[in-house]
Amino acid sequence: MAFEFKETEIKGLMIIKPHMYPDDRGLYKKGYEKNIFAENGITCEFTESSDLYSKKGALRGLHYQTEESQAKLIHVISGILYDVAVDLREGSETFGKYHAELLKAEENAMEFIPEGFAHGFISLTDDTVFSYMCSGRYIPEACGGIRWNDPGLAISWPLEEYGVTKVIATDKDMNWPTLEEYIKKPKIKRCALP
Repeated sequence: MAFEFKETEIKGLMIIKPHMYPDDRGLYKKGYEKNIFAENGITCEFTESSDLYSKKGALRGLHYQTEESQAKLIHVISGILYDVAVDLREGSETFGKYHAELLKAEENAMEFIPEGFAHGFISLTDDTVFSYMCSGRYIPEACGGIRWNDPGLAISWPLEEYGVTKVIATDKDMNWPTLEEYIKKPKIKRCALP
């Protein structure tokens, strides 16, 4: 099966089916090919790769970076991840809107999040393992966050459906400002449209 690229309701954010070749030996899966991605509008240069191992209920985010904002390409290796991206690009028609994606390892879908988004996720199974590539570089002093359970965003985290009784997160991630507070914050450097 060849790569498939599907646009979401937020411009630039895509769900991607990788190139897969199953046979009697198992499965060959290719998650990235520079030229094919460029033909589909993804031209950023990926500069780092990370793996995360998460317990059920582990939450990270919603994080953003205002300088050299990083694009991300995410795929789940085992388990289930609920992934959320909030558009913080100044001038975007969907500024302040979010896209949520349930990523299951057995479905092999990947998610591409462009620069200029706040991003977060929660593990819905024990031993969820996922991998992601980023563009740009991590700049700690340029990082911030939006509260994961901001009532204004009203993100439908599927905690009950997956039996998540406890959210595991840092104090920082539990207490980020709301989107409204982010917007009202004076003199903050905003994420720009790429």
